[in-house]
Amino acid sequence: MSGVSLFGRAMFVAGRAVRETGQALDRVGQHMQGRLAYVETLSRHRRLAPLGDKRPQLADFAFVAPNSVLVGDVKMGAKSAVYYNSVVRGDVAPVTIGANSVIGDECVVHVSSGNIVGQRNETVIGDNVLVEAGAILHACTVESGAVVQSGAIVLDGAVVESGAIVGPRALVGAGKRVPAGEYWAGSPAAKVRAVTPADIDAANARRTSLMDSAAEHERELAKDGAELYNDKEQERSAAFGVGFETKH
Repeated sequence: MSGVSLFGRAMFVAGRAVRETGQALDRVGQHMQGRLAYVETLSRHRRLAPLGDKRPQLADFAFVAPNSVLVGDVKMGAKSAVYYNSVVRGDVAPVTIGANSVIGDECVVHVSSGNIVGQRNETVIGDNVLVEAGAILHACTVESGAVVQSGAIVLDGAVVESGAIVGPRALVGAGKRVPAGEYWAGSPAAKVRAVTPADIDAANARRTSLMDSAAEHERELAKDGAELYNDKEQERSAAFGVGFETKH
C-alpha cells in the first residue's frame, strides 16, 4: 500500500504542474491577443456578503451552505442553519434568525422598504423555528416554535405565532395573523384544524435532524487540501496503480 500512496502522490504533483502550465499559457495567449482576447470572468460566491456598512453576523456553530448567501443586515443565532441554494437578504431592513432554527433548501427570506404603511419592514424568525424547502418569507414574523412547511409563502406584515404551522404551498397574505396552535393551509391560507402533539413532535424531530446534519456538512466543508487528498487516498482500491510501471 505504501507504493500505491507514493504513486498517487507523484501523479497528484505531476497533474498540478500540468494544470499550472496550462494556466500560464492561457495568460500568455491573452496578452498576445490584447484587447481582442476573450476573458472569462468568474463570480466569486460568498456565503456572507456585506452591503455598505452592514455585515451578516453569525453566532457560534451556525451553518450557511456554500451556495447560499446572507446579504447585509442579517443576524443568525447559535446552531441555526441555512441550507443549500437559499437567500437571506437584509438590504433595506434587518433580518433576524434566532437560535436552533433551520431554513431549508431553496428558501428566500427578504424584507421590504414599506409595502404596508405602519408595518415593520424587517423579517424576524424566532428560536426553534423550522422553515422547510422552497418557502418564501417576506417582511414578516415567524415566532419561536412555529413551522412554515415546504413551498409556503408568508407576506408583508404577517405573523405566524408560536406553535402554529403553515402548511405546504399555503399563502399567508399581507397583514394576516396565524394564531398559536393553529394549522393553516390553502391559498389564501385559512385555519383547517388545530395543531396536534404529533405535529409538534414530527417538526421538532425534523428540525433536530437537520441541525445535526448541518454540523456534519460544516465539518466536511471545513476540510483543507491535505484532508481532502487523504480522503481520496482512502477511497482508492488497494490495486490502484499496480502494474502501471510495467505497462509503460
